[in-house]
Amino acid sequence: MKKRQFVYIALAFLLLMGMSSCRKKSINNPLTVNSVGAPWELLVVMDKSDWEAPQGRALFEVLDADVPALPQSEPRFKISRCDNADFDGLLKPVRNILLVEISHIYSRPKIHVTEDMWANSQIVMRIVAPDNESFAKFVQDEKELIYQYFELAERKRNLQYIKRTHNRELSRLVMLKMGYEVQVPKFMERFKVGENFIWLSNDRQRKHQDMVIYSYPYTDKNTFTLEYLNAKRDSVMKANIPGGPEGSYMGREDAWPETFTEINFNGKYAVEIRGLWEMKGDMMGGPYVSITRLDEQNQRIVTAEIFIYAPEEDKRNLLKHNEAALYTLKLPGEFKHNEQ
Repeated sequence: MKKRQFVYIALAFLLLMGMSSCRKKSINNPLTVNSVGAPWELLVVMDKSDWEAPQGRALFEVLDADVPALPQSEPRFKISRCDNADFDGLLKPVRNILLVEISHIYSRPKIHVTEDMWANSQIVMRIVAPDNESFAKFVQDEKELIYQYFELAERKRNLQYIKRTHNRELSRLVMLKMGYEVQVPKFMERFKVGENFIWLSNDRQRKHQDMVIYSYPYTDKNTFTLEYLNAKRDSVMKANIPGGPEGSYMGREDAWPETFTEINFNGKYAVEIRGLWEMKGDMMGGPYVSITRLDEQNQRIVTAEIFIYAPEEDKRNLLKHNEAALYTLKLPGEFKHNEQ
């Protein structure tokens, strides 16, 4: 059972500070080809002998770990591997690449990250270490940093797509009804408006994808706690999202522990909650992700959430794509009214 996570993620600030174990750079080459590959596919460049040894197994365990807060087991990455000798021009445009170098020429383990090295919209991570033992320990110790780099790269790609294709009509509706800017994914075409609440949906039987945004006055110093936000979510969803059978409504899967993470949201404090929802009195359920922030100008709490229903389907890519839309949320003072 996964424990709650109370981790303040400020990766951007850590990078600016120049972490001793990590270096990042970007190559600006207008002639570079576009990257290839599907979301969350990762090419590991590591010789077979190392891959099958303890140092390779340690890396595999990190990369093959489950995505948190999904109802079934799904790995963080779809992993492929090639030997160093086979890493040629055909493979270099892959969108996510992890290079491994273990040699005595290095004094200590480090992570180096380069964007757009051989292709546009590409991230290349190079992990170096002086020996096998230090490499294995390093990837285990720094696994969250490894995840975060590839997570941010995939989110950036999703955001670029959402920015180009979002449903402008529903995005304007959110601004009109709620006073907040968000880029609604293009496939969401249905909506329901309540009191300080809006529900956006693609309204499909399979791969049902939804977004809700709601707000309420900031009156309690304990607002940014898991207990408070869960209770508020329960009351808001029960009032606004009924199920099919009479008396059914959306709630949380009580037996599944949510993850609670304090995050840096474009320089502002926010909290992220991941968990499972279920329709009380019905048979529906799935994963959800929410981000909660403070509207400082109006002293209101704002929660944006996405949830999906995709029975018998993998959910990682679907959830991550929709999750990126949460990061388009702008509150009063952060947008101009003609930005839609």
